[in-house]
Amino acid sequence: MSAKNALRAIDMIRCAGKAAPAYRAAQHAVREAHDEYVAAQAQLHHWNDHTHAMGGADRASPAHRALLAAVQEQRGAEQKVRKAEARLQRASATAQAHRPVLNRYPTERSRRRATNVLLDRLADHPVDLIRAADLIIIQTSSGKDSTVAMHRTVAAAKAAGCLHKVRVMHCDLGSEWPGVPELARRQAERYGIPFLLVTPDGGFLGMVENRQMWPDAKRRLCTSALKRDPTGPVITTWVAELGLDRQAIVLNVLGVRGAESASRALKARLALDTRTTSANRLVLTWNIIHELSEQDVWQDIASNGLEYHPIYDTGLERLSCVYCVLAGPDWLILATRVCFALELPHPETFAALERRIGHSFKQDFTLNAIIAAARMLDALDGPITWRRGDALRRHLGQAAAAQYLATLTY
Repeated sequence: MSAKNALRAIDMIRCAGKAAPAYRAAQHAVREAHDEYVAAQAQLHHWNDHTHAMGGADRASPAHRALLAAVQEQRGAEQKVRKAEARLQRASATAQAHRPVLNRYPTERSRRRATNVLLDRLADHPVDLIRAADLIIIQTSSGKDSTVAMHRTVAAAKAAGCLHKVRVMHCDLGSEWPGVPELARRQAERYGIPFLLVTPDGGFLGMVENRQMWPDAKRRLCTSALKRDPTGPVITTWVAELGLDRQAIVLNVLGVRGAESASRALKARLALDTRTTSANRLVLTWNIIHELSEQDVWQDIASNGLEYHPIYDTGLERLSCVYCVLAGPDWLILATRVCFALELPHPETFAALERRIGHSFKQDFTLNAIIAAARMLDALDGPITWRRGDALRRHLGQAAAAQYLATLTY
């Protein structure tokens, strides 16, 4: 099966899953409207007989006149019912045309299994997948995983002769390490890809201020409200710019690796984004580096001379917000010491917000405690220091770091 046919089959299965309950609901609505119409007609006949017995409509009661007006409205509703019935007939004809699909995947579980099989096959052939797509969006955080995801996506797009389909988007939360948006732009410019910087209103700290609460692992609003939600309007705009007279195929590329966490290990390489998919666009989430290890990522960076953010050289393994709500105390203490070394205002800014809203950054400890621990370690050991290439030295060794630094062009 070709990639385009597989994508059409995926959308047919999706529509089949939505059509069954929608069709039943429409049939129920038609029956209710018809029952109301029949009841109104019966009541009208009753009042007609009553009026005739009274000697004419001019002597009819006010209730009868009100009923006549109501029946006029009901006739308008009858027209709507007929239109609904026509729509149902068209839907029924469509269902008949695709009966082999409906019969083969009769249950939600079967439809989901069939969809996953098709998606897994598509993920095995990235070049064919890109050729079948109309738009490829790389969502980058500028982190090491996003950097490699971008490089691999571009390589596949070049092999497919479809680099013109690729665009890059970065959401600036306003609480990240210095230079993150600029790095995202440079990484896109390296490949000549259009770049869009999205700045959600208020950013991370504004969201916390409004909610008077920090996010946590169960309520990751920093991801949903500040990263995921802004994606929808962007996709809508870019799909409209394509000017297609059919459903657009959109690949949404993320730098998600299964080795990062148990929850991410359960994610598929390629998945249908049911929240963003609509009649005019089929959106697939492509975790293009899902199977890579952290060592693989750094090897890709070194081998291809990819620019990575210097914050990794400090010993921090993730490029996220300066203070990430998912981080543990050791990570937060190190981040604080890095802020001290770089003379950044983030520790006091975050701690002041914590005091102002009266809600602890983490359930088990406050940022004031983290800052105090960082100051104590700096007093005992001195400020932390690092060199460019230390991240590569830790992961790949001195020789790899030296070779990487010798070939840098930025």
